[in-house]
Amino acid sequence: MKKISVLVTSDIHGYVMPTDFSNKSVLPMGLGKLMTIIEEERKRSAVLLIDNGDFIQGSPMTYYEQKVDPHYHNQMIKVANAMQYDAAIFGNHEFNYGLHTVKTIIEQSQFPWLAANIKDERGHYFTQPSMIKEIEGIKIAVVGVTTQFVPYWEAPAHIAGLIFEDAFTSAQQEIANLREKFAIDVMIVAYHGGFEADLQTGERLEESRENIGYQLCQEIEGVDVVITGHQHRELALHLFGKAVVQSGTKGICLGKVELLFNNEGILQRTSPSLIYLDETIPLNVEIENIITPLYEKTEKWLDQRIGKITGSLAIHDTFEARLKGHSYVELVNRVQMEVTGASISCASIFNDTCAGFQNDVTMRDIVTNYIYPNTLKVLSVEGRYIVAALEQSATYFTMENDKPTISEAFKYPKEQPYNYDLWSGIDYTIDLTKPAGQRVVSVFFQGQPLQLSQHYHVVMNSYRATGAGNFDYFKTCPVVKDIQTDMTELLADYFTKHDTVEAKPMTNMRMIYRN
Repeated sequence: MKKISVLVTSDIHGYVMPTDFSNKSVLPMGLGKLMTIIEEERKRSAVLLIDNGDFIQGSPMTYYEQKVDPHYHNQMIKVANAMQYDAAIFGNHEFNYGLHTVKTIIEQSQFPWLAANIKDERGHYFTQPSMIKEIEGIKIAVVGVTTQFVPYWEAPAHIAGLIFEDAFTSAQQEIANLREKFAIDVMIVAYHGGFEADLQTGERLEESRENIGYQLCQEIEGVDVVITGHQHRELALHLFGKAVVQSGTKGICLGKVELLFNNEGILQRTSPSLIYLDETIPLNVEIENIITPLYEKTEKWLDQRIGKITGSLAIHDTFEARLKGHSYVELVNRVQMEVTGASISCASIFNDTCAGFQNDVTMRDIVTNYIYPNTLKVLSVEGRYIVAALEQSATYFTMENDKPTISEAFKYPKEQPYNYDLWSGIDYTIDLTKPAGQRVVSVFFQGQPLQLSQHYHVVMNSYRATGAGNFDYFKTCPVVKDIQTDMTELLADYFTKHDTVEAKPMTNMRMIYRN
């Protein structure tokens, strides 16, 4: 029997060292520790190493490199080259820093970037759609596809001239093309996207086509392995006869599909699994040496004090903060309104590790709480859409035993706390004891009832302005103002300008959840 191991990283988001940058503790995460496991795997069998997207963006370190101290040689790609990746797939966040950065990382990579569904306006592939690698006489094909939702989220200038075609159709066509032209022993689809259906029951969970992993597994013949990502889930299973892995995020585990062949080179078995990091796994010295200069600069930058707070902006319970409002969100909305001049604002607590700000505010506080490279847009929004948006956010909660809790739709198949908004500039009341869609009791603007047909200037982040998160109507609203500066920079500028900032409670919202 012959054995080949397909090893997978996905949604690394710029995490190399074993830290989440919130403090100095060493955590079981990051590419540096994963490399130790990868080296051990290479001693046991032949290896095909694939990254499945969202590699270069997402950590304070990658933000520092791109925005504060940019260099031509991307350090994440230096790490990837040292790890000897065989291929990489574009994630949606690869495009956050614009096409110049994307083209630079392609040029610097010692491995191909695969994209069967990304083309230019002439219909030519942006990069190669697939690759065939022969390992010990076995021909393995890898087809790369990216969620076609990138244009919904990304600034148009960042993807100018690119067309993102349907991921399923593109994968299907490329697989058929490869099967027709070559004698393929193993077919792999590496898809930066997740699942749109429950993996046990097949129940549809979304219809947007942001994720089509279930359809890929169910409908495409001649595929042996499906690599998924984007949803940050930890999965290793068989689905419709295909081995499936999804390896979480930030390098907490390594996806592995072991391929076993008979003496004639015919695939006999696929075994998907996840290999988790723990505290005992050492950091790979080569990777540590490559990234340490950038890491140390980042750490020094993160600890710079940029302002002071009177009162408290610390978040102790994110659920309570979303339910009752919080001074941290009030500040984010305050900044958004001051920067843009808009009279209404909405913002989110992005994840459940968001801790708010300590009294002495550092860049570490900002970039570990405001984790996305969002800019701001001011939209002209009809009152009825504001009400609809409040109703949509209210679906974050459901009532169980007369107590509010988080709806399943915001927990599965992917946690989506960033799709719950808190609003400033309006006074509103939501009754969670009422059915979804009928929960907004009242909305007032400047002391008067909100007029459903009147237009209001509302500032929101660039992600929400695309309509993402089931706010489709926002993408039809006229753009009044477009601020092309990252929100993290705007927050830092606000503290630099004011030095001392007063924490203010959110007194403009009321949530009813007891009969």
